[in-house]
Amino acid sequence: MNTKRNIKAMLAVFTALFVLLAGYLVYIIGAYGPYWFASPYNTRVTNQKNTVWAGSILDRNGVVLAYTNADGEREYAAEESLRLATAHVIGDNSGQTLGAEALFAKYLLGFEQSIGEQLSYLVSGEQRRGKDVSLTIDSALCTYASSLLDGNDGAIFLMNYKTGEVLACTANPAFDPARMSEYTTGEYALAEGSMVNRATMGRYTPGSTFKIITTIAALRYLPNVEERAFNCDGPLVFEKESGKLVSGVNPYDEEGELYSKYVLLRDHEDAVHGTLTLAEAFAVSCNHVFAEIALEIGEEKLRQTAESLGFNGTFLFDELVAYAGSFGEAQTDFALAWSGVGQHTDILTPIHLCLITSAIANDGVAMEPKLLLQVSGTSTSAPVADFVPEAYQTLLKGNEAEFLASCMRGVVEHGTGTQAAVSGYSVCGKTGTAEISSAENALSHAWFTGYVDSEAFPYAITVIVERAGGGGTIAAPIAAKVLEYAIVCSQ
Repeated sequence: MNTKRNIKAMLAVFTALFVLLAGYLVYIIGAYGPYWFASPYNTRVTNQKNTVWAGSILDRNGVVLAYTNADGEREYAAEESLRLATAHVIGDNSGQTLGAEALFAKYLLGFEQSIGEQLSYLVSGEQRRGKDVSLTIDSALCTYASSLLDGNDGAIFLMNYKTGEVLACTANPAFDPARMSEYTTGEYALAEGSMVNRATMGRYTPGSTFKIITTIAALRYLPNVEERAFNCDGPLVFEKESGKLVSGVNPYDEEGELYSKYVLLRDHEDAVHGTLTLAEAFAVSCNHVFAEIALEIGEEKLRQTAESLGFNGTFLFDELVAYAGSFGEAQTDFALAWSGVGQHTDILTPIHLCLITSAIANDGVAMEPKLLLQVSGTSTSAPVADFVPEAYQTLLKGNEAEFLASCMRGVVEHGTGTQAAVSGYSVCGKTGTAEISSAENALSHAWFTGYVDSEAFPYAITVIVERAGGGGTIAAPIAAKVLEYAIVCSQ
């Protein structure tokens, strides 16, 4: 009797394990299937390229960005500036990057064709043709945005925060998809890091843009923080060895030099802001206030907030590959304070920051970034697939989006981001100046993230310019020009 009972129990366990394994298999195929299919190691794709006339890739306005010529060879737009500006979105035909050429290969190479379509090609004797893919990007907008980087390394990412449509995604340095064979043979130099899409995969110190996350944490864990008065009376002082915050000490010797046993957390140009509300501190990007908030909240709750916004996680978008930011350990007061103002080991990607910004603009809901606008059949005028907006995640709750929107509006109206203003429109944003070196003359990464508060033009943008200087003076005006151009193009 006991033997039968044990056999039944073991059978139940094995059945449960099988169901669990099957469920997990379904999950990973659904989550990672598109990336595996797009892999250069997928021999099915390689073989299909030799037998199928690949479809064209177009932008949202019908501009052809990639096509197959009369000899069956893959070609790209004639203008080099256009090829470079859209390179990371389009990708390459050799499978070295995960752009549209790889991610939408199932359409371009006819994997999605019906049996009827395949039979018609077989009967006619014609070479099979893939379908044309139209993307959400505006190639002219991408080219314009790329030109504003002015040769500097960096990235610009612009999306519709109501629908998730990616309108511009450009990064520098870029590769030229028309020169892949020349790169391989060494005939043409490939800039270091140019194959990496900095807009979706670039991992950067966020600087003061991280104060958005610290503000959200304050709203969640500090009661009535919106009405509190904070006092910025100069640098915060920490013991260098222990990293402990100290108060009531003079860290300077008789000659005005900082004692070697102390380290300071300063504001830009040693500013002293006096008494501030949280919104006012956000507008002037006060390091003192946000460092104190981080210390009051504590490492665990600041981490929980960051992770609720996608940090230390994985993005599994259907139509593009993107990396999430990371929040590292902060084991001392100094590390935690420094982390609260966007330094220490905080890491963020432009697309991740733009996703958070989009959620603020969209009442807390982040839409999934989408690149596929339409797939057109070759034998019929009816589209095979159309753009479908999809909510990714509700990142903010309660009054968080509303309060952040008000704070970000203040940044552009009278704070550090006034150069992001666009005449006739309400722009909300946050600047960031990320210190990446302790060298005396080292320039910082310049950040700006923001959006147009408009039903007609719901655009969110994130700009980073590497080693360029201040976010308010470098990145903010670039964002304003891109937003203005996008509005004009949409009218």
